[in-house]
Amino acid sequence: MKKVLFATTALVLSAGFASADIALSGYGRFGLSYNSGNDGSTSKTWMEQRLRLNIKASTQTDGGIEFGAKARIQYDDGMDSAGVNPAQFYFSYEGAKVEVGNVDTAADNDTAGVFYGTELGLTATGYGDSRSDFYAYESKSYNGSRSGVYGSYTIDGITAEASYIDPNQYGDNGVGVKAEKQLVLTYASGPITVAAGGILDGAGIADNTLWYAGAIYEFTDQFKAGLTYIDEGKTAAGDDLGKTVSLYGTYTTGPVAVQAYVANASSYDVPDYEKNTVFGLGGSYDLGGGTSLLAGVHRNYDDNTYGDFGVKFKF
Repeated sequence: MKKVLFATTALVLSAGFASADIALSGYGRFGLSYNSGNDGSTSKTWMEQRLRLNIKASTQTDGGIEFGAKARIQYDDGMDSAGVNPAQFYFSYEGAKVEVGNVDTAADNDTAGVFYGTELGLTATGYGDSRSDFYAYESKSYNGSRSGVYGSYTIDGITAEASYIDPNQYGDNGVGVKAEKQLVLTYASGPITVAAGGILDGAGIADNTLWYAGAIYEFTDQFKAGLTYIDEGKTAAGDDLGKTVSLYGTYTTGPVAVQAYVANASSYDVPDYEKNTVFGLGGSYDLGGGTSLLAGVHRNYDDNTYGDFGVKFKF
């Protein structure tokens, strides 16, 4: 009798898995990071570590609509243990996708690669990134009152993305007084990709509104460069964060890629930076099998040097 029960259970489970797709993906990275600005109470050099594991389950209806869910387990150096983030649910059909829960957000998704165009090195750091507060897909836990909706549609090289995040949908979070809205349009054709987008009431902060526009042009198979302009938002205290302009490029030859950027921040209400201009230089070496050696060095707004070096492997 027990053998019959075990066999029946195995048959039911295998039938369930046969109609669904469960996938694991992610990456690991480890190496060294350095920040000359760390004071005596914080080490200037530390061991950089991260493990990210994405768990995705999906199935498809007879009509071709894909339904799925995703969760992430992540560990970063300094954490006591790895944690699981809130779940994301989605459905997609012929170029359209809708997510609910812990969703991707339109600008943070950066389909064109211009919003985070200055990022390089082991930790994907870029001081030309936006300095404003806004919501993004969260790899760690957060108050369960937050939830959102994201939608995208792609046709003929044009992608439209929008997201809506309510930080206080149950009225008990106490964080954020406004729902955040994001909208981004991207167009890619031949060697050029352009994008423009905006964020209204970023991170639930009233009147924290920013917009950006950028473009990347592939001059040759080896070299591409981009330019991005960001009209930043405001802090929770109401201070204007000004504007950010960044120029960046990548040169690739064989397994080696070299990246560089320069960015300038201006017209902000709180001039607490030592420097208005920052820059970074980085490189990678493709070892094959989804594994790369990565390095980067930056000069930031505080006139400090930040650098990292290590290995990243994808799976």
